[in-house]
Amino acid sequence: MDRIRKLLRWFTHRFPRLANWVLRRPVLATGFATLTVVVLVAAALLVPPLLARCGDGMAPDANDACVGIDLDSSQFRQNEPEHMRELEATVRANNAAVGDNYVSVVMFQDMTPNEGVDTRLYPDLYPDIEGAIAGVWRANHTAAFQGSVPKVKLFLANMGSQYASWSEAVDEISEHAAGNHVVSVIGLGQSMDNTRAAAAKLTAQAHLPVIGATVTGDTMNLTPEGKLNTGFFRTSPTNTHSVAAAARYIAGIEPDPSRVAIVQDNIPGDDYTQTLGSRAVKEMPAAHRFPFTSPGALPRDVSRTDPLLTQFAYLNQNLCSVAPTVVYFTGRGTDLGPFVQSWTQGNTPCANGKLTVVTGDDGGSAINEASLRDAVRGGHVRVLFTSLASPDEWGPCNGTAEQAAYNTFQAVFTGRPGVCNGQSVRADDGAASLTFPVADLSSGEGILAHDAMMVAVMAARRAANGNADPVVRTPLSQIGLIEEMRCQNAVQGASGTIQFSPDQAQYGNPVEKPFPIVEIRADGSTATVWNKAVTSATPRTSC
Repeated sequence: MDRIRKLLRWFTHRFPRLANWVLRRPVLATGFATLTVVVLVAAALLVPPLLARCGDGMAPDANDACVGIDLDSSQFRQNEPEHMRELEATVRANNAAVGDNYVSVVMFQDMTPNEGVDTRLYPDLYPDIEGAIAGVWRANHTAAFQGSVPKVKLFLANMGSQYASWSEAVDEISEHAAGNHVVSVIGLGQSMDNTRAAAAKLTAQAHLPVIGATVTGDTMNLTPEGKLNTGFFRTSPTNTHSVAAAARYIAGIEPDPSRVAIVQDNIPGDDYTQTLGSRAVKEMPAAHRFPFTSPGALPRDVSRTDPLLTQFAYLNQNLCSVAPTVVYFTGRGTDLGPFVQSWTQGNTPCANGKLTVVTGDDGGSAINEASLRDAVRGGHVRVLFTSLASPDEWGPCNGTAEQAAYNTFQAVFTGRPGVCNGQSVRADDGAASLTFPVADLSSGEGILAHDAMMVAVMAARRAANGNADPVVRTPLSQIGLIEEMRCQNAVQGASGTIQFSPDQAQYGNPVEKPFPIVEIRADGSTATVWNKAVTSATPRTSC
């Protein structure tokens, strides 16, 4: 029956119009449906490779990727990159070592990105998974997260390219949650209409709290209908706070607002670019505005770079007319490289002038972009982004609680002694250390993924009180405990102190989080150049 179910879902993905026709005309479609079932049964018997390719908890989507919850840590698609397979093997080994008293946390992302189509690719995905694994390692092998029981399993789950199969993936998670002790979902990847809808459906249908890691769009804590999603939290601040920090930094390096321009992406369906752009206009009202629209859904064999370079060539003609010294770029990080490349190589008088480009946290995905690094190497352009966390944001070793927490996390993540105290973090049970590269922390995403896992584990353990059964039966019982993670109950994350706003309008959002401004250098390294902004807690004395 599982094979038939998977084939039915594959059929729905492949032939959505025909599937909808059948649902709307049940009487006329009876004969067709009977024939379809016969064909599907035959296919289930005669075409086992189609089904076997997707592991337990998953089904093929329209792109022949596997969407859903990966219960046996199998591949999400054929010919996955080697490092993705290594991470899946690490997850599988962790889960195999966990006994009966356990809870499970799902990391939910686009696990099958397509180059030229998706704006986050495998190199952007790896730090998120590594950060989640580091959180699970600490939960299972140390007493850092509210004791050491219940133990924790990690399941990866896939929404598919452009998060297009979010609904089907949520269905799979819902179906397999109770039997696999799933108590919460973390991650989400990007602030898109699809991921916001996925978060709402997870809390309403699967009855699971959701803890976003790097989703900063202002409306991510709302349902698609505009109602508050009271099961959604995040460890990252919002775009409102990000733009406020950027505006303060920009005012410090360019006091003349007429020399500032906003390059604003108008692509629909992207909560990140929409709220980043709208807030930038409010924070910097005197800045010049230059809109563009990034490519939407493209065929898998069509690159988004070529149409962007063409569009930016024309945009830069207009942009150069105001001779800006600073540009605030509200597009996706993957589009930052083409923009900077077009500017420095363009046929305008501005091409050899000095320009500082500042963007939002998604700019971290451009760290390894060759065209951006080449442009920076030329010496005419600086590129900075408001990071959600940064390895050097706390400055020199100074003994603060925040730096100590990050130092411990980095020691766990890399398996090497801490930079400040020279001490290693060893597993209480002798388990092998992790060995992830420290460079994978430069975007800050691995740090936030770890903190999302930390919140999930601590909430589950506070609700479980040593026994997983109660929280597995009623996972929404954790919501009140997450809400109370503030004041004396705040938790110290690798990205800073995690505490959630008591303000209903800011429900699920963290407060008093730092916003480091990070520069991308020509060699691909990063450096925090400014760290004077934090999100506000209103009211501050609400404890």
